[in-house]
Amino acid sequence: MKYINNSKFIFILIFILVIASNNSEGQTSENAQSHIKYLASDELEGRFPGTPGINKARDYIVEQFKQLGLKPINGSYTQPMNLSVGFQLGQNNQVYYNVIVPKPGVPIEKVRPMKKSWEVGKDWLPLAFSENKEVEGEMVFCGYGISAKDLNYDDYTSVDVKDKVAVILTNSPDGEKEDGKFANFISYYYKAKNAKEHGAIAVVFIKIQGDSANVFQPLEKDRFNKNSGIVAIQVNRTRIAEYFPKSSLYPSEMEINKTLKPKSFLLPNAKIHIKVDLEDKMVAAENIWGIIEGTDPQLKSEYIIVGAHYDHLGWGGPTSTYRGKTAMIHNGADDNASGVAGVIELARYYVANPQKRSIVFTSFTGEELGLLGSNYMADNPPVDLTKVSLMVNMDMVGRLKEQNLMAIGVASGKELEEIITRLDTEDSLNIIKSNSPIGSSDQTSFYLKNVPSLMFFTGIHPDYHKPSDDWDKINYKSMEDVLIFIQKLINNVAELPNKLTYVKTETDSPTNHSKTRGMGNIRFGIIPDYATNVKGLKIEGSSPNTPAEKAGLIDGDIIIGIDDKEINNIQDFMMVLREQQPGNTVTVKYLRDGKEMQVKVLLEAKN
Repeated sequence: MKYINNSKFIFILIFILVIASNNSEGQTSENAQSHIKYLASDELEGRFPGTPGINKARDYIVEQFKQLGLKPINGSYTQPMNLSVGFQLGQNNQVYYNVIVPKPGVPIEKVRPMKKSWEVGKDWLPLAFSENKEVEGEMVFCGYGISAKDLNYDDYTSVDVKDKVAVILTNSPDGEKEDGKFANFISYYYKAKNAKEHGAIAVVFIKIQGDSANVFQPLEKDRFNKNSGIVAIQVNRTRIAEYFPKSSLYPSEMEINKTLKPKSFLLPNAKIHIKVDLEDKMVAAENIWGIIEGTDPQLKSEYIIVGAHYDHLGWGGPTSTYRGKTAMIHNGADDNASGVAGVIELARYYVANPQKRSIVFTSFTGEELGLLGSNYMADNPPVDLTKVSLMVNMDMVGRLKEQNLMAIGVASGKELEEIITRLDTEDSLNIIKSNSPIGSSDQTSFYLKNVPSLMFFTGIHPDYHKPSDDWDKINYKSMEDVLIFIQKLINNVAELPNKLTYVKTETDSPTNHSKTRGMGNIRFGIIPDYATNVKGLKIEGSSPNTPAEKAGLIDGDIIIGIDDKEINNIQDFMMVLREQQPGNTVTVKYLRDGKEMQVKVLLEAKN
């Protein structure tokens, strides 16, 4: 046995103790629990952009980065931006009625109308997807506003709403049941578009009879429903009932429910005048970042980005799956305090164990609003994206089931398949691989900039986008196993002699992490641009070997029509394709560099 001097022995012992301290079993899970318990607490009120709660989350993450010793980028730990988070009332919102009150012995056509005004916010409120416009017309009660041929039900069969205002009940003859036979016909947006297709100039929504009959939907932005092309408002049920002849609103509603037959009719002796003026509600927001420099003189100028979004739904919003009548905080423990905790704990490890390549740790804002934060960062990156070897995104990594960890985007880097397969054989986790990184989380923003990108995800659960997604439902031990696997992957990529090779992947079967409405069994292949607010559906490209690519649709094209249907947004696009079958050929109208073009697209079935 060779003896070593005391100073060298002490240095080695200290090094071993430091490594052991940073990798002690259970410490990562305990730290993660502490992070999630705070980030998903009621104090932060669901971390919606523009609120004090998300600012507290931002301050917490920045402080963690500082304490761990991450260096700021460009002199700061934050990247400021402005986000549109919803709408607010402009100066010119107005509803009034020109009411004719019959007078004995006076012909109705000679009676001068009386003007009766309503108060915005009390008697009525625009819907967030309404167009800004001024209209006036007769009112037609159209029941539930549903046209369901397969169900032999159509509220428009016996009435003409051309150039009139459709007055429509929410929900369906099934009441508030969301999984009944009318499930595909109950959204506000479907009903508004259906009314527009029947010629209506506006839609007035009335809540069905119940405790929340006079409660308005808030002016929250839904990225799927912008540019609807029609004026849409919601009204106080009690007030509008005054314009129904012989108090017929409630009896008509009950008759439709009982008979499952439409009962539509013109509301006599009144015209409604509507003027909607909505403005974007802008808030200040920040992405968060910090960096650990690499140890290799040549490779330290190349990077790995590790990220997770830290925003959530606040008190709910359009993408909430909660259907209770009382507003509740959506704490978002798994979605996505778990991912943020993963970023912090991986940063803790790499401060003690720096790699050859530099590692950027980041947390994005505005993911739930349409990848707004990561899109902004990808357009304004902290480092040269051509030198980024891999982007790793963690979104919902706290509820591992049956050891199944999803790795989404394996084919985006030529060498990733071999690395992940090898690590899978050495690990207790079962890695479920998906080729394409295109999806509804932040890795997509970087993949579209030609960066190999992966998302790790432990699966959808019954608490997804509900108030019940709380800290005590996270499986912290399993989450530590997930982070250890991701750490091993990062180590492997960081030590490669060459940067990962970017691959443009084919789309594959969607994961159950999708946050978009479906298109039935149709495969089309476009990559939507959620961040751009244009009339139509702007795309960021098309996936290889899909109908969209075969038809020649490219980045920057704006789809404005399919066959005879107008396309104003992604919701219109999906609603049209939901009516199609694989093998059908449709004519897609689109704008390219301002010039209107069209192309035939042969639709395919999903794999």
